[in-house]
Amino acid sequence: MGLIEVYFGSIAGIITMIGLAQGYARELGRSMIIIVAIFLLLYVQDRLNPILDSVWRMVFSTEDVGAQQLFLSNFYLVVFVVIIFAGYAGRVITFSGQQWPMPQGAILSCLVGAINGYLISGSLWYYQHIYGYPLSNLGWINPDLSPIAIELVRYLPQNIMPSPTPWVIPIAILLLMRVRG
Repeated sequence: MGLIEVYFGSIAGIITMIGLAQGYARELGRSMIIIVAIFLLLYVQDRLNPILDSVWRMVFSTEDVGAQQLFLSNFYLVVFVVIIFAGYAGRVITFSGQQWPMPQGAILSCLVGAINGYLISGSLWYYQHIYGYPLSNLGWINPDLSPIAIELVRYLPQNIMPSPTPWVIPIAILLLMRVRG
């Protein structure tokens, strides 16, 4: 079990390398899917949590808060990962236009991949954080945050923009970029 910032930083690094390999034209389409996933989950979270709590009590007949937090965290993690997997495995909106030559194209691809990595790993971390790091009960992560991790939590995507409404702006910008081609 290592430092949580290393764990989620590794995820962001892997996504960055995928972005570099795939190219910025495809990664921008995936950015749109990631942002839509964040928007949708933020939008339904407050409405859905009472329903999920009821389902939890009905199915498991227990008031174990730790297990309930694990259930909620895993629900959002699974939904988010399924949406992201569909975006990476399926067809995606590809942005048209002339590809930039090296090294500008590689730098842009790396930058877009890094943003996607931040959004994905930051969202995964967010759902661990708001539910009290329930995966630590399984021994997967260390719930004791380092000073760096405590500071990084402030900059998780959903902590920067906690309301779903501002997430519509980057979606609209990406759609306009795609339409203008």
